[in-house]
Amino acid sequence: MITYIALLRGINVGGNKIVKMQDLKTMFQSLEFHNIRTYIQSGNVVFESDNLETTAISGVIEQRIKEVFGFEVFVILRTLEEMEKAIMNNPFELSGNEDYKRLYISFLTSEPSVEALEKLQPYLDGPDKLCFVGKEMYVLYETSVSKSALFKVPMDKILGTPSTTRNWNTVNKLVVMGRME
Repeated sequence: MITYIALLRGINVGGNKIVKMQDLKTMFQSLEFHNIRTYIQSGNVVFESDNLETTAISGVIEQRIKEVFGFEVFVILRTLEEMEKAIMNNPFELSGNEDYKRLYISFLTSEPSVEALEKLQPYLDGPDKLCFVGKEMYVLYETSVSKSALFKVPMDKILGTPSTTRNWNTVNKLVVMGRME
């Protein structure tokens, strides 16, 4: 069995696309996944499957969400190993716990193109730090997300690929949950 982490984009945000975690867990059970756990209300699901095709799994989950809940949601899937690697690949040196509160990882469905990276060049070394490693975009905000100029940048449009973002604490908690049997 492989441990996967499903990151659902945009559920339970601003009163839109409301999904109760128990209902989401039940839906995952209907897909015959195993050892299903959810974390907070923002659409994080840790589960196990013997299927090795992450693209197929994401598609099946997206289709079932549409059938069960009546709306479309992007599902970005990572294996436990990929999530652990995302933590290890953090490009920023952080000095204390307060720094980690300003660190976020956006998980992309595919690596950004050279053209997209060129368009983002002006944002790479501003007051908010931005760095790409594979299919992950790391952002270290100077003060906070809501006070950042990056918050208003249409990243998905520039990147040309869907993404979903989690804070450093959530990413680490999902990895801990994934290691639990």
